[in-house]
Amino acid sequence: MTLFRQIAVLVSIGFVLLLAIISIDSLRQSTSLLREQLESTVQDAATVLAISMSTTQNSEDTAAVETLFNAVFDSGYYSDIRLVATDGRLIFEKRRPLTTSGVPEWFVDTVRLNSTTGRAMVMKGWVPVAELEITLHPGFAYAGLYERLVSTTQWFVLVFVVVLLTLWLILHYLLKPLKAVYIQANDIQANRFTQQKRLPKTRELRRVVQAMNRLSSNVEQIFNEQERAVARYQSLLYRDELTGLRNRRFLMTELNANFADIVGFHSVMAMIKLNGLETLREDFGYQRADEIVQLFAVCLKDSFAEYPHYKYARISDDEFALIMPTERELATTLISRLFERFQARCHFNQDVVSLNAGVAELSRADGVTELLSELDLSLSQAQSLGAYQLCFPGEQHLSLPQGKLQWRNWFQHALSSNQFYLVSQLVYDTSGAVMHREIFVRIDDEEGRPIPAAVFMPMALSLGFGLEIYRKVNELLPAVTAGKYIVPFAVNFSDLFISGAHAFEELNQMLELFQKSPGTLCVEVSHEAVRSHPERCQQLADTVKQYGHSFGVDHLDLHISMHTLQAINPEYVKISARLLDDLGAESDASAYQALRNVVRTLDIELIAVGVDEKALRDRLLLMGVDGMQGNYLGKPERII
Repeated sequence: MTLFRQIAVLVSIGFVLLLAIISIDSLRQSTSLLREQLESTVQDAATVLAISMSTTQNSEDTAAVETLFNAVFDSGYYSDIRLVATDGRLIFEKRRPLTTSGVPEWFVDTVRLNSTTGRAMVMKGWVPVAELEITLHPGFAYAGLYERLVSTTQWFVLVFVVVLLTLWLILHYLLKPLKAVYIQANDIQANRFTQQKRLPKTRELRRVVQAMNRLSSNVEQIFNEQERAVARYQSLLYRDELTGLRNRRFLMTELNANFADIVGFHSVMAMIKLNGLETLREDFGYQRADEIVQLFAVCLKDSFAEYPHYKYARISDDEFALIMPTERELATTLISRLFERFQARCHFNQDVVSLNAGVAELSRADGVTELLSELDLSLSQAQSLGAYQLCFPGEQHLSLPQGKLQWRNWFQHALSSNQFYLVSQLVYDTSGAVMHREIFVRIDDEEGRPIPAAVFMPMALSLGFGLEIYRKVNELLPAVTAGKYIVPFAVNFSDLFISGAHAFEELNQMLELFQKSPGTLCVEVSHEAVRSHPERCQQLADTVKQYGHSFGVDHLDLHISMHTLQAINPEYVKISARLLDDLGAESDASAYQALRNVVRTLDIELIAVGVDEKALRDRLLLMGVDGMQGNYLGKPERII
């Protein structure tokens, strides 16, 4: 019950009690006064009528008496007039039953005004000849008293309404700051750290508002410190101190956790060797060698500044890795330009300092181990060819189209012949219960080997087939839910798809399929989509939640602003299991605790992905993640 209602109830009770006391006291006094007035009135009427009859010639003249009595009887509230001779003989009598019309019976029963009788002697000279009795009916008195009670009650009701209205206006004005405090408290709970600019004039309320402002500011500071701590620890873990580039730990975590997402038909990885560092250290000292390493790092940054999706790292003393989501030809051109840029800035000849690169197409590798082996082999071949040479290994394993025309024909045939199918991988909570089933779309190459979506979807989107493929997924999803498979299930929308013009159209079609089954669908977006299109992701999240489904962020990058994450407000985030393990491996595990506190504050579930071994699973269980996904727990299986 609100404060106003409580006060209104108390005021109402007070008014009712006051009305009852005043009414009872007023009725008591009025009743007593009326009784006296009735007695006096009826006695005066009897005396006057008796005197009038005494002046008549014959008191027993019935006609004259009746005429006189009727004139008196009709002029007042009389119920009975009797004229009795001194010898007991009834000369005249007239009765009239009067009712208390307009007065409720409960009022009559409560007040109880009895009939009043007045008596007087009719004289002939000095001799009494008859006795006159007049009885007065109290009906008019009841009517007057009741009318007074009604009038008093009406005034009380009017005053009561005015008082309540005035009270509401006063309380609304006085308690407005408290309403603002309530809203502010809810904002703090939702991690929106608002401040009240206008302070109330009331001292006590002003102190409350000031205290809430300080609380909001302090909580925001703690939240921001935790966010910065997470980003800082990640930077320390994954950044090379000398060059500022990412390090080997970052590269391996990225490859192990996100290999399927990184692999693409037009994705390549290069291993670049900076030759001659040992000679530099022996002849010119460690500082000079470090300067050359830093120089190459600057050249690397400058060469790929226009390509934000490219990832590069220093993986050893003289080796650098570069992941390029591009075609083989463009990758070769870009690496050659990097060589030229370094040659122009380095003042040592190639006999002292030089570069070589081993390059491999990621689609040819079945896993990280095979990929690194191919890079080592191609790097050795490049070094054997001389300075500033790069080399690719043999033909790719996957049988994929070459050129846009072949890809276009390939997609058209695959769509018309329904060659796309779905696989899924279960996501478990720490108790072993299924949280959801993530859905992936696949297609087989000519030799029947499955091609991940990460391989063909970039080209599909660039050629305008993305929408048709997502529609094909929509056609397959109802069969999934109608079968034996566990729901809810998750569908991932890529960065490229989110940025497209038909993203919301396709999403709405998917949501309409399951509008009668809320809670059966989880829509995921990549961290690239959140970072590149935060507003569209927020709109997408709002739409998903309006249908009663869940929203998540896949492979979350800890450098994403937590305020952005707060605005999107996903139900869960998926983070690399290797990254979480690295954060938790620190001596005090403060980095992981900071991350855990942030997601708990935002009421977001933390799911570790890429769990590929038992030891990693066990460590994650001890760390207290909310869920896990990975090949150790269960490999993707075809469902339809």
